[in-house]
Amino acid sequence: MDEFKDQQLKSLLRESKVEMPFSDFESKLMWRVRTELVGKRSVIKNLRLSWLFFVLGSVFGIAVSITLPMFQISIGGLDFQLLKYPLLASVLFLIFWQLDGMIKFTTRQRNKENI
Repeated sequence: MDEFKDQQLKSLLRESKVEMPFSDFESKLMWRVRTELVGKRSVIKNLRLSWLFFVLGSVFGIAVSITLPMFQISIGGLDFQLLKYPLLASVLFLIFWQLDGMIKFTTRQRNKENI
């Protein structure tokens, strides 16, 4: 009985043997897996750098928008006091626009990691 089962198992294993479609199929597949892994790591690293530079740029933009009108400079007869609020509104619009994009991209990347 055991010999019969052994023969059946051997025949099943012979039939289930999968042949590679190409001679270099395995090496190409492993190369692809490695590049995807490296790509995921670089995306995470770049995402962290993006957040860092977003915060630094936002702080710099707000600081410039607030401190620039404090200087009594007039270029071409245009006083910087008049540009204070439009400049601040523009900077805040850009910050919120980029913040929205950063949040969407970060959540999309986290959802990809969880899949």
